[in-house]
Formats: sequence, structure tokens, C-alpha cells
Amino acid sequence: MGKIVYGTAYAGKLRFSLLDGTDFVDFARKQHGLSYLPTVVLGRLLVAAGLVCPWLSEREMITFVLSGDGPAGSVSAQANSKFTVRGYITNKQFELERNELGKFDVRSAVGKGTLTVVRDVGLRNPMISKVPIVSGEIAEDVAYYFTVSEQIPSAFALGVLMNKDGVIRAGGVAIQVLDRSIDEGILKKIENKMQDFSITSSLGSSTLEELAAWLLETNELIIENSNVMFHCGCSKDKARDALLVLSKDDMLGLIAEGKAEVTCKWCSSVYVFEKDELIDLLRNFDRD
Repeated sequence: MGKIVYGTAYAGKLRFSLLDGTDFVDFARKQHGLSYLPTVVLGRLLVAAGLVCPWLSEREMITFVLSGDGPAGSVSAQANSKFTVRGYITNKQFELERNELGKFDVRSAVGKGTLTVVRDVGLRNPMISKVPIVSGEIAEDVAYYFTVSEQIPSAFALGVLMNKDGVIRAGGVAIQVLDRSIDEGILKKIENKMQDFSITSSLGSSTLEELAAWLLETNELIIENSNVMFHCGCSKDKARDALLVLSKDDMLGLIAEGKAEVTCKWCSSVYVFEKDELIDLLRNFDRD
């Protein structure tokens, strides 16, 4: 379970969130069976999604989808106002040479393409926005979406640190300007700090509250905190519904094979339907 602190500063002119997502990123690694670089890529996007949880309206859900031409393939992360996240990456096992800084080459893993953001507030049609992937490092791409599509100047910092045993630290920071009358000198100081900021190094030496005060150049913060967890919401009933969209011939084929397995793309949970369960499902086709 991750921890998030969030709030406002400078009389509401800035809003911020800081997240330690180490636990849920490592959970995603284990659940999906990811190698190192896919963990870093998906982990960054999961943390980005988690950072915006406090900014979602009641019952709202936001989905980020990176569709690049790199070996990562499609990468998706989803968050909601209940402070839960889930996500997946299509290529679970790949590695690349480290970049010139000796770090995981996330930029090459993602490649060039599009970031799609879907905001579902419970209306008939969700709001869908697309922006180009401007960096591939993910933090800059999410910040670009908010700055360009939502016209909210934003800065994100994301990081995932790993060793041979798994995720050591994973987290992020998001800062948005809500009122452009804020002093430009303050913004410049914050911007300079964010440029050189390493969330994975800082999590080991400071609390989230301390980091917020340092980054924002003030102790006068209106601040709240919550837990963030990886939660999918899939179930065998939903998997059963997925089988019901198959044709009768496909269902008969599964019965002939003796069982069927439905895998949730969001969390890699596998739901097994034995032959007798499939025969019961077939009766739905006969009633139709």
C-alpha cells in the first residue's frame, strides 16, 4: 500500500501531491511477472496515475495509455477518486542497454507515439484527449498533457529504483499552477529544484511532508494524506460475462477442450472455467 500527501500552497495558487508507491509498484511487478525494464516503465505510469487521485471528482476515473513504437508496446495505468490504481504493459519481458547516464532506458523502451488520456466522470461519453509522446520518460509526457490539453501548467517527477530482489523505491511528485498570479521568482526556484530532483533518492532520507516543504519553498502548506493501493476490481462473474460474448461455436470449442481460462489484462489474474461451468454457460445461448 502506498502513501500519498497532497494539498495546496501559496493561498491555493499551487496544488501538489507526493507519492511513495513502492509497495504497489512491486505488487504490479509480481502480479504481472515483469522483468526489470517493464517494471520501471509500468511503475512510472502507475505512480503518475496515483498522483492525480486527489484531483479527481467523486466517482471519476482517469486512464493513461502510452502507445509508442518502442519494445514496451502499449502501457496503461488507471486511477480513481478512491485512491486505487491498476495497470498493465503488453510486453512483460524485455531489456535494453542502459542509457548514457547508466540508468534504465525508459525513453527507448517507450519510443515515439501517442499518450491518450481518458477521463470518465460517469456521463454517457468519457472525455478523450491525445497528445504526442514528447519525451518517452513519462513524467514529461504526463506534464505535457496537463499543460497543453487541460491548460494547467504542470511538472511531474517519477522514479522507480530496482535491484535483483525487486523494487527498492518508487514514487513521484506532481505540482500544478492553479493561479498564474503567483510570484515568478517562487516558480523559478521550484522549477530548478524539480529539474534535478530524484524521488527515489529522496524517499530514503526524508518524509513526504518534508519533501513537499522543501520543494515548494514554504512550510505553510494545507496538507492531507491517504493510502494508495493497487486494486483491480475484476472477478469471476466479470470473466463469465466476457465468455458470454463468444459465439456458440466458440463456446462448443472450449467445451471440447475441457476448460477455459480468462486472464484479466489489468492484473493478470486468471479465472478458470471447468467443463461443467461452460456447459451451464452454453444454456444461455440456447435460451437466446
